[in-house]
Amino acid sequence: MNAHADTLTETIVLELSDVTGVDPLDLPPLYDAVDVDALQQLFDRGDDIEVEFAIAGCEITVRGRDDVTVTPTSGRTPATLGADGEADAARTAFQD
Repeated sequence: MNAHADTLTETIVLELSDVTGVDPLDLPPLYDAVDVDALQQLFDRGDDIEVEFAIAGCEITVRGRDDVTVTPTSGRTPATLGADGEADAARTAFQD
């Protein structure tokens, strides 16, 4: 886990960067896969929820501010995306 992240969004981006080996600035924008404001609001409420979505060839699972798991789903990383930087299709699941 990245101790220097100030927000949930930063935590997700830094974890994604660690797993993919791609600089955070070179990753597809997180907002292409998930509404980052809504995500932050969900976890600010303190509900016991889990959110999953896919981006940059990885499955992201968020269970809380300090509980973010990034799992590669294929060999496809941002470095192998098309020249336009098109990100993987997003899938979001809300579970109680």
